[in-house]
Amino acid sequence: MRIIGINWSHPSGACLLENNMIAAAVCEERFSRLKNDKAFPLESIRYCKSSGNISNEITGVGVTNLTTAYKAQLWQYNLSVEDMIHEQHAVWYPRLYEGKTVDEALVFKHRWNCKQYPEEYWSEYNPEKEETFSFDRLKIIGDVVGISPDRIIPIEHHWCHAYYGYYGSPYRNENKALVITIDGSGDYGLNATVSIVESGEMHRIYETSKCVLGRIYSHVTLLLGMKRLEHEYKVMGLAPYGKEKYARPAYDIFNDVLDIKGIEIDWKNRPKDCYFYFRDKLEGIRFDNIAAGLQMWVEDVLCKWISNIVNETGIHTVIVSGGVSMNIKAMGKVAALKCIDRFFVCGSSSDDSCPVGAAIGAAIHYGQSKTSIQMDTMYLGPNVEPDDSKTVLAKAENIPNLIVERNPNNKRIAELLVSGYVIGRCKGRMEFGQRALGNRSLLADPSIADVVPRINAMIKNRDFWMPFAPVILDKYVERYLINPKNIQSPHMTIGYETTEEGWKSMKAACHSADKSARAQILTKNANPDLYDLLECFSKITGRGALMNTSFNLHGYPIVNTATEAYEVFMNSELDGLLLDGGLILRPHMKQSK
Repeated sequence: MRIIGINWSHPSGACLLENNMIAAAVCEERFSRLKNDKAFPLESIRYCKSSGNISNEITGVGVTNLTTAYKAQLWQYNLSVEDMIHEQHAVWYPRLYEGKTVDEALVFKHRWNCKQYPEEYWSEYNPEKEETFSFDRLKIIGDVVGISPDRIIPIEHHWCHAYYGYYGSPYRNENKALVITIDGSGDYGLNATVSIVESGEMHRIYETSKCVLGRIYSHVTLLLGMKRLEHEYKVMGLAPYGKEKYARPAYDIFNDVLDIKGIEIDWKNRPKDCYFYFRDKLEGIRFDNIAAGLQMWVEDVLCKWISNIVNETGIHTVIVSGGVSMNIKAMGKVAALKCIDRFFVCGSSSDDSCPVGAAIGAAIHYGQSKTSIQMDTMYLGPNVEPDDSKTVLAKAENIPNLIVERNPNNKRIAELLVSGYVIGRCKGRMEFGQRALGNRSLLADPSIADVVPRINAMIKNRDFWMPFAPVILDKYVERYLINPKNIQSPHMTIGYETTEEGWKSMKAACHSADKSARAQILTKNANPDLYDLLECFSKITGRGALMNTSFNLHGYPIVNTATEAYEVFMNSELDGLLLDGGLILRPHMKQSK
């Protein structure tokens, strides 16, 4: 059985489920180089079709969402903050406050992408396609995959999140588990669901359209001058700088919206919208205290609601999925709840992961054994092609101000990191999702005080308040993280408090305001070569963690190929670039050899 999963939305991507294993997954942005690309995932599908170990034809396709909006797909997702604010004033205020009919497609006519695939479908605007697009997309997908549209199964949005979260967790063979999904919005307007898995069978016991945490968080992100559906993590990073005393007025405004009664979420006072309502209510409260109040409220609502679910069901193994699960600080608070014994959040559980959930849903539809489906790794993207690495290394050897070392061992790389240098690592298969997990990462010694401003000056240009993250050897976790339940975080999905030794050993990879860490806990099986590098580093320093941040220029997707990595290296001030077969260094590295 070979199943393709597709998300043709924000962000577009594809997945291959081969027999019972997730064999490949990637987002279209990694090929188009347009961050959060939502155009048809043509290259992602081509990659997935050519992946795996079997040459059989595709059995079927799972596509995310029962329906998809034609008008929303007319433009690329490259709206500026100014565009997003204009949308609120030109589309939503007239609709919600003045009762007017507004065609949002015409508001964004200057953003139409009439050359996206298939070009003949998008070449001119046809509002009648709003009624037909959900069906039209099946034929478009079928033509590319080479399959009849009747073999394409639409999978409801929150089932995609639930399948991904459960089958990507270490608890997929548990007799009983809770699977909770929370996001901005999905099919039928749903934004939260609760399902129980018993003996491999998942059944939903609750769903709601009133859990507006994600929607409010995204609109407050815009109110603070940042891109919604992209920069929510910046609001989360800003929150610890606010003071609880001064954040309380903002908290009270948010806390006036929802009521939690057992497993039910209901309105206290339903806002007319999520932008103008909070703009007016929050006026005069300082930006950092707005962020703090919002984060405190989200954490409190989630902790109360999930505690109630656990207590009512008596199930203490909990899996959370959906866009709100990307809030690692809130997930850390939930993981620490006394009523939870085991907890897991799979990597990049926002809509990036929907193609995986869609593939699983389609596989189940076509008779795949529910207890056999597995997702054991996030290294599901394209491999670094050997010829590409060879070409890049040969090119670098002909540039006078670069040094190329052939086949350096991990001890050499560790020595350079200890010496204070920042190295981009582009080796093996690319990680799936929003988190770099070592194969498309920038690595540095996290104990060096000035490494954060250096990396920001070199390449990242991150906001001054934003922390980086550590990758930690599993055998150092007890020393570095406060994690009494041994909660796993192989994909940087949990925010942990650090121990005194942990803070001292990886200060530059922790949040400077609250000393927390968005840790990638690394096991040898997950990535043996990266594990060996960290072990070499630990033998020299006695410390078992490195700073790990994504390998990309600010505003662009994470690099995919060796050529892209080299281009970023040449357009930044990185000290080194590590590829399969060689290391490229700038001249100031020569003395440390």
